[in-house]
Amino acid sequence: MDNTSSTTGSFRDRSLEAALDALGEAGFPQAEILALDPHVGPPGEQELGRLRGILEAHSVRGRTMHATGARNTLAALDASWRKQSVEALTGYVRLAGALGMTELVIHPISDRDLAPYADDPELPQKMREAVKRSLDDLMPAIEASGVRITLENLPYLGLPLNTMRELRTVIDPYPSEAVGLVIDLGHVARLDLDPVDEIRAAGERLYGTHIHDINVNAGGADHHSPTLGYHDWDAIRQAFAGIGYTGPWTSEAMQLSHGESPEELAREVKDWMTFWLR
Repeated sequence: MDNTSSTTGSFRDRSLEAALDALGEAGFPQAEILALDPHVGPPGEQELGRLRGILEAHSVRGRTMHATGARNTLAALDASWRKQSVEALTGYVRLAGALGMTELVIHPISDRDLAPYADDPELPQKMREAVKRSLDDLMPAIEASGVRITLENLPYLGLPLNTMRELRTVIDPYPSEAVGLVIDLGHVARLDLDPVDEIRAAGERLYGTHIHDINVNAGGADHHSPTLGYHDWDAIRQAFAGIGYTGPWTSEAMQLSHGESPEELAREVKDWMTFWLR
């Protein structure tokens, strides 16, 4: 079975229908729907009906959804911010569940709006506690929706919860059918971590991937094609096999590296994935 997938974020210059068409033409049977304009609007019954119609009419399966980040974070640090974040994320949980998605990707932390806390030595612990409170508040919606949320590692130096080991300490108390992890390999590279160690640390709680590479000729920018070869992809593939990973292989390559078109980038990554996963 072809379990490859790709973010629709590779084609944010067009509608969701056109993005799915492009991914299908590149050979991807599944997609991660990025919950940003022009692909997804604010969650609600009208948006659910629109998205359901698009996905039911398309051959590319909507496998997972990526919730918006920025201020919609589990680690919101004051009561009003956390209330807004939990309400927004609850909407995406319900939307993803109603559309039959298997997972909803959520950013546990953000590097925004932290200036008032810059000199607070307890900031890391406060962020960890906020993540747990937000997860507790989201659990009723998660259980009712039947969708699993997956927490993503982010590339924010100096902030907590950027590694699989740290994220495991947060999610381990929660049921595996409700809360898991997604590993972003480009973010691993930006933090100069060992992807093999990160995959092993995530272990059986790993349910998703964001596959992309960094471009050392562009200051280490991420979301480039894995064909650039910064990572040891053979070692990474062996690490996934070692933990028995069965989730989707999702490309999050969105940045053009050598003058290619978005369509050419998608085909390049799909061809590379087919060879890598053989």
